Amino acid sequence: MSISLSVGQKIEMTRYRRTPFKLDGEGKTYVSQVTDIKDSSIIQIAMPMEGGKMVLLEPGETYNLYFYTVRGLFHCVAQVESRYRSNQLYYADLVFVSELERYQRRQFYRLNCIVDMSCRLTEGDDALYSGVIIDISGGGLRFNSEKQFEPGAQLTAYFRLAAGGAEKDFALLSRVVSSSRLVNRESGYENRLEFLDITENAREAIVKYIFEVDRKRRKRERNPRE
Repeated sequence: MSISLSVGQKIEMTRYRRTPFKLDGEGKTYVSQVTDIKDSSIIQIAMPMEGGKMVLLEPGETYNLYFYTVRGLFHCVAQVESRYRSNQLYYADLVFVSELERYQRRQFYRLNCIVDMSCRLTEGDDALYSGVIIDISGGGLRFNSEKQFEPGAQLTAYFRLAAGGAEKDFALLSRVVSSSRLVNRESGYENRLEFLDITENAREAIVKYIFEVDRKRRKRERNPRE
């Protein structure tokens, strides 16, 4: 577990409602993070929030946990062992009741952002179109542009992200999922892309960027004066 998890790791949680070790995939999803790793089967997490309100986990409840790591998405089933308050913050201890395993899921955590990009269609004209990424995940991105793209069309997306003190350039073959006119705008389109044949190294670099930005935002929210 120490290889895959670390303090500060983002977690998605869903209530476990079916027979043991079968994913539910339904119901509400809560977001939290690892605040301590107590041993190989017990972790401490911050009490999750929903709509600005704290969700108090009840001891004995069972959850599917999804961990977003630089090595990919991992899953296990865990049970709430206890909950408590420390230094004005609320925590819960969770005990793993299944093995932590890599989980293949098309959905990834999306980060809202503003990042310049450009793209070029793989077929047709050879023009380079500019745009602005408004959210990104390990599986794709959403961007605004002045051009509308045909759903199903393939293009190469070019952008740069900074993570770990270094900048990395990306040139990712992508498929247009949708392209629709921006609401309350006379011009411009919102486009959704799905990455095609992305390497694990490229995906891990994007996920690392997402983690770092999200961690900094959370820190500023907790300590606005810093």
